[in-house]
Amino acid sequence: MGQVICFANNKGGVGKTTTAVAIGQAWARGGKKILFVDLDSQANLTTMVSPLAPEDHKATIRDAFLDRSKFNIENVAKNVDLVPSELSLSNFDRDTASITGREYLLVDLLKPVRQLYDYIIIDCPPALGLITYNALIASDHLVMVATPDGLAYSGMVMVANLYADVRSNERLNPNIKLSGVVITKYERNKLSDMYVQKVKTELPDAFVEPAISKATRVAQAGSFNQSIFEYDPHGKATKQYLEVAKRLQKRVKA
Repeated sequence: MGQVICFANNKGGVGKTTTAVAIGQAWARGGKKILFVDLDSQANLTTMVSPLAPEDHKATIRDAFLDRSKFNIENVAKNVDLVPSELSLSNFDRDTASITGREYLLVDLLKPVRQLYDYIIIDCPPALGLITYNALIASDHLVMVATPDGLAYSGMVMVANLYADVRSNERLNPNIKLSGVVITKYERNKLSDMYVQKVKTELPDAFVEPAISKATRVAQAGSFNQSIFEYDPHGKATKQYLEVAKRLQKRVKA
């Protein structure tokens, strides 16, 4: 049974999607079968990993939430599949208002395909709404991604509080684990070092070494529809992502 891992922070711009993609692609390079599920209406993950234009996707996760028969999985690379997203997913709360048990929509969609993958990676939106709630209920593991600054740290704390609520409720997902905290866009200075140390102190069992260095080429890779391992194979951040992926994989193995 594949392990389901959601990547989250309530603040945008922290490298969450880039991290989810990099880790999934690293595992795929190692022979693991990966399914990416894009739950962000900005569809950045979809754009980064799929060669298709947004309008060319047969169906998206929004379509599947409204009609389970439209659950569309696309192959985008060797060992890598995708459930794409689109801007209209931003209407999720309104679209699903009349659906009973709508917090379980994602877990119901993933249940039939879990055995087909080693890892299912969910990219959450930078918000704590019903979509992120769905992701936490459907996941075995939570990975929080943050830049080393006050706003990103506060966003991470808000996700951690939602995680605690889900985990403490037997009817939701008491088995979910906080399996990783990844620090991105790290630059050596007093402020960054203070927040890295703060995370290490408060969440010593979750912090994943090393912190990922700030790198322009990492951000550029997705724009060219390439993995960082193709676009910048010898870059410092690329090597750091490989190490983070290796350490995180040990934590999320079935």
